Amino acid sequence: MTQRRASEARRDRSSLRFLSLIVMISSHLSPGYWSSNAPCIASAFQIQASVSVPQQLSTNHNDVDKIETLVKDKLDRIATSYQTIHGEKLRRTVDVELELCHKIEKCFMGANAIEDESTQNLLLSTKLKEKKCRLEECLAVNDRAVHQLLATNSDGGQSSSSLFHHVDFITSAAAAAGSTSVGEYDDLGQLMGNGGLVEGGESNKETDGYDTALQVIHHTARDWTHGAASCREETIMWIVRAIVQYYTQDRSSNDGPHHPLRALIPGAGLGRLAYEVSTCRDLIENRVMPRVEANDSSVTMIFAAQSVIKMLQEQQHESRQLQSAIHPFLSDPQVNEIDARKRFEMEVFPDQHATDSYKYYHDLTGTNPNLSFTIGDFVSTYSQQSKQNQYDVVATSFFIDTATNIYEYIYMMKHMLDTNGIWVNCGPVQWHPCALLRPTVEQLKDMLQVAGFDLISWSIADEAVAYRHPDDVGGAGSEEARYTRSEAYRPLRFVARLLASQDDDGNCNDEDLALKIQYSEFLNEVANGKIEVN
Repeated sequence: MTQRRASEARRDRSSLRFLSLIVMISSHLSPGYWSSNAPCIASAFQIQASVSVPQQLSTNHNDVDKIETLVKDKLDRIATSYQTIHGEKLRRTVDVELELCHKIEKCFMGANAIEDESTQNLLLSTKLKEKKCRLEECLAVNDRAVHQLLATNSDGGQSSSSLFHHVDFITSAAAAAGSTSVGEYDDLGQLMGNGGLVEGGESNKETDGYDTALQVIHHTARDWTHGAASCREETIMWIVRAIVQYYTQDRSSNDGPHHPLRALIPGAGLGRLAYEVSTCRDLIENRVMPRVEANDSSVTMIFAAQSVIKMLQEQQHESRQLQSAIHPFLSDPQVNEIDARKRFEMEVFPDQHATDSYKYYHDLTGTNPNLSFTIGDFVSTYSQQSKQNQYDVVATSFFIDTATNIYEYIYMMKHMLDTNGIWVNCGPVQWHPCALLRPTVEQLKDMLQVAGFDLISWSIADEAVAYRHPDDVGGAGSEEARYTRSEAYRPLRFVARLLASQDDDGNCNDEDLALKIQYSEFLNEVANGKIEVN
């Protein structure tokens, strides 16, 4: 219901254009694609970080220990906030309802009537008492899951000694256009990224925005539970099938015995799309070895994704089932509910399909999937010259409508893709509230063609797809509708191939893309009224 709107906040570029914290979490253990060496577990998925700062600031903020402390403190705050903020809010709501219900029922029915055993089970107050008990049980389960996903000690997800294998400080590609004050960015904490702008400002981002415990639960449920499989089938798996179809169709034996596929997944969230591409059986059987890089603006999401993938890795090497429980619907808004019992339904993660995919990949190659994560603003990070022509595939799922300026996204794709590379997309065009350009589907189609893309596949899904779970909508793939009103999407699906430029006037040269991005950022600020031009 509101999960989609909440998750949109993650990619508000206004709050992140000065940020590019690049964290690479690599679980690829061998320099060869078909290693016969005995498998071993990577040491906490070695993490490399590159923190970019505004051009106005010096780059002598090189205290790596402070960076790691800030990240650990942030993840600990968010994990703790599940009970102290979200849990307390739910408890207060139920307590107020229960107290009011007792008084109203006594007023209208009388004390004798509400104590009658034949009617007690029908009273709303009785059901609220049951809800209060179930609430405590489910809050405890979710709290354990969040702490597991965001742990930064030896008992949990991350290494207690070091979160980052290496940290570099670089100058941001997207400068602070027209800004005259850098005071708000003096704290290194502002450079770590927090998943977008939310109403109420910086202090609310870890309670109301994308970087929250609730969003960790919602995205874990969507990406890594069996219940959401039918939703993934129509979105994530459509993208994977399209990559297999359109990337492998032109490959031949002349490409070598094992052809690497360089893929980028912007807006990766909890990482399931990146994981599915990196372990795709159809690609591997076509002798295409995926090398996948996932990007997201949230430290929280990436470290949670790392924890899930480590569970899969440990399952493979320790030959034991590792799953955790969550109650993903517990904090849903209390409106339009059909059956209160569905609020307390449980899911487990990771799902069996994810486990099987990991096992297949490892059994066939003797290594772990070649998967890395990058935390930071998409445009600021990938507009750098070093990213030009570096990817064969860019895959976007529920991402393009997060753009402040969609032209930036389009030309970023053109910058990153190698000649004949493909951009595969699946998702709505529900433009973010901070979007300055909001083209229709048909207008977007024209924009891509003008930019030099050949649209080899373009369609809108015939049926609406639930964002999180099929029961949120009802119908196909659903046991029973959860709500009287639902939120679903008919995603735009396209595959666009980057054509070789025929221009001779230098327009194909993207070496100055970073400067164009800076100017675009300046124009965005002018359009937002943040900069006055005389």
